[in-house]
Amino acid sequence: MKKTLIACGIAALLFILFFSNIRLGVLTALFMWDMLDGSTLHAPERGKLAWLTPAPAMKTVEVAGKNGNIAADLYYLEGGKPRAGLLLTHGIIEDGKNDPRLRRFAYSLARVGFAVLVPDLKGMKSFRIAFSDVDDIVASTHYLATLKEIVDPKKLGLMGFSYAAGPTMMAAAAPELRDHIKFVVSFGGYYDPIDVIRFITTGYFEYGREKGHLEPQPYGKWVFFMNNVDYVGNGSDRKILREIFKNEQMETPPDVAPLLRRLTANGKYVYELLTNKDPNRTADLVQRIDPRLREYLQKLSMAPIVPAIRARFIIGHGSTDPLIPYTESLKLADAVADKSRVRVAILRLFTHVDPSQNKFSLKEYFTVYIPSAFQFYALIYDLLSQQQ
Repeated sequence: MKKTLIACGIAALLFILFFSNIRLGVLTALFMWDMLDGSTLHAPERGKLAWLTPAPAMKTVEVAGKNGNIAADLYYLEGGKPRAGLLLTHGIIEDGKNDPRLRRFAYSLARVGFAVLVPDLKGMKSFRIAFSDVDDIVASTHYLATLKEIVDPKKLGLMGFSYAAGPTMMAAAAPELRDHIKFVVSFGGYYDPIDVIRFITTGYFEYGREKGHLEPQPYGKWVFFMNNVDYVGNGSDRKILREIFKNEQMETPPDVAPLLRRLTANGKYVYELLTNKDPNRTADLVQRIDPRLREYLQKLSMAPIVPAIRARFIIGHGSTDPLIPYTESLKLADAVADKSRVRVAILRLFTHVDPSQNKFSLKEYFTVYIPSAFQFYALIYDLLSQQQ
């Protein structure tokens, strides 16, 4: 009896000592379950997190920005102490902050304790990586930090999906923010825009020992075109290129030759870059396009940005991403000098920012699905632990 009481006492003491970690582990598992469960996409309140956590409040707010007011959704738990704040940014998508995937993610993060602010980014909603979005992210983060009743300003983080990871990283490196950001998260983001161009046009990717080929997606090229066409200096070239590439399928008209003859030399190189199939030609073609466009692409690079960020990096990427190759996230992680500040996971469970719909065989379930699930679990655990 005495031994039983001692054992129970030790077990109770261990539970008390490690309760927060045990709870975090359970919440991580439930969070992961909800993110992989398609049935919760339009009804996040029905997710498994509801078993252990209260429903958050949500309200739309207006943030004063350098370029006008910014509409943003704020998700938070009512009552209690101030919590870690997370500024969450959407990628290149017309729905912006109202994308159901983003709403579910923000709602779930608020359930587990974050105060989450999701601003509408005008550039991203118009299919452009606009530097004005960086200003809006900075302004929105400042606003989040002022909500002292619900936000602990010493626990601020930024997270960006897809192409929005670029402006999000730029904001984290901004002099007015970088000393106040505890962590930054990139999921499906990029590092070198030139290598992304090579991938979306030819399908080839390579970094160190990692290399391969995926069939290029027309949508990826269309996003690049929409994002960059305004930087073509010649107005006539812009008009002709828009006429050539009219839709998301990037199908050139059968009578394209007369249109090509009307393009200037710089305009023709933009056309060649978008229709190029040879990965060895990409760098040369970039050097020949309009100088304004080339300068813009150089400004998008993360190479000069990463060293200025003082926060912890949490990086995730789908291994079969058809829009941005996973090697971009490997480069992003390698660019951080202090490896103790980085967690990176290449996930076979994901394509771009969505769970893969691939069916796994019994063997693949044990060799692919389970190892990738553990990686995803560790990534989420790291993110949720930033509240501590």
